[in-house]
Amino acid sequence: MSAVARGVPSTDRPEYPTHRWATLLGIVLIAVNMRAAIAATGPLVPDIRADLGLSRAAVSLLTTLPLLCFGLLATGAAALGRRIGSERALLLAMLGVAAGSLLRVTPATAWLLLGTALIGAAVAVVNVLLPTVVKQHFGRRASAVTGVYTAALIAGAATASGLSAPLARLDGLGWRGALLVAGAPALVAAVVWLPRLRGTHLPPKRVRISVLRSRVTWALAVFMGMQSLLFFAMTAWLPSLLRDAGVSAYRAGVALALFNLLGVVGSLVVPAVAARRASQLPVAFAVCLAWAVALAGLNFAPGYYLVWSVLSGLAQGAALSLTLTLIVLRAPDADTARGLSGTVQGIGYLLAATGPLAMGTLRDATPGWGVPLLALGLATAVMAASSPWSAGRGQVR
Repeated sequence: MSAVARGVPSTDRPEYPTHRWATLLGIVLIAVNMRAAIAATGPLVPDIRADLGLSRAAVSLLTTLPLLCFGLLATGAAALGRRIGSERALLLAMLGVAAGSLLRVTPATAWLLLGTALIGAAVAVVNVLLPTVVKQHFGRRASAVTGVYTAALIAGAATASGLSAPLARLDGLGWRGALLVAGAPALVAAVVWLPRLRGTHLPPKRVRISVLRSRVTWALAVFMGMQSLLFFAMTAWLPSLLRDAGVSAYRAGVALALFNLLGVVGSLVVPAVAARRASQLPVAFAVCLAWAVALAGLNFAPGYYLVWSVLSGLAQGAALSLTLTLIVLRAPDADTARGLSGTVQGIGYLLAATGPLAMGTLRDATPGWGVPLLALGLATAVMAASSPWSAGRGQVR
């Protein structure tokens, strides 16, 4: 991972091309596909398991493969962007999502897993390189664009998870057809993005230093990991938690939908606020406080679960968009943003992968949800503790 050595001129000047609105449209469409094909799988797991006779272990692998790809392949994604240019790499990623979606519908468990892994690898590329492209093309407006594409990411995931089960019930479609539909928008994004290859940015030859030497990098990685851990743990277990508290299956589903959809609001508001401040520390602390209150509310007053679902939904969207905004703000140029994004997301997603498993394990080992929620509260405290370095005024040097 790299940063630009001092004294070397940068060619990463913010660009405002004639077709920047087309570039923004392409970024939004790519962002929609960052989670859609993955989020569509969850509601279809019972159908997939019944049809293929999968074990619980195989189902767990199916749902955790993408997250592992995000963490393990982030460094490779940054290297790919440096080698062929971020724009070309994003096009390949969208084609990878489409190809993986096609592989998933073939009648064999091995192809289902392979297709899921391919989608995870493709999205890992987008996770790392989209902040770089935003910084390259939008300069001072990068924070606002980050908020827009984060909102598109969340909306795409929420829409896919909400529509996949109803689509599977249509005659002749089934779970395979629903997964194919979820992956189809990636082809649309690829077509819209194709003209952007004329403006491909290849980083110049530079003397490099490792971003791993910066405490900002490590603080950002911890912040990224904890906010992702909170999101994935809540996504996996919020309905079960509410069902154990006596909430009906329908109302638990509504609470999860609110948790996901309110993330769009949080993701749009936070970057605009954060970009106006020399330090983003107050915003980071506010996000952590919202998470802490929501988790305490679920533990001590679960009857007000809709309030806590709304609050945690706003917090998760705000936390993700703040993390991506901080990557852009803490990097002095686009090439550094590429390396910083790969390092932060690689470490962060590996940390996040432990969340759903740890929460389930703690629930099995204890009589209720108090200990699992306390563990998520500790994750929130760790996120807050990393904020002075990740959300302060420092840059990666």
